[in-house]
Amino acid sequence: MIYSIKKISRATWQYLNQSLTPDIEQESVWKPTRFWYLYKIRLLETCWLQDAVLPSHEIRGQDEYRKGN
Repeated sequence: MIYSIKKISRATWQYLNQSLTPDIEQESVWKPTRFWYLYKIRLLETCWLQDAVLPSHEIRGQDEYRKGN
């Protein structure tokens, strides 16, 4: 429940903080349904580009306890 509230509030904040002047990089979208559609696509793109490889326990130093240190 709280996650969905945070998700909606973040999207609402980005919607309200759009630039009023035309910009080449990112255009302002004033139709809320269209903005929500584009917001979800951008969110999916940023998640897709993140590095999904998590470090193993050995990198974090968890194996030091097994060695007897």
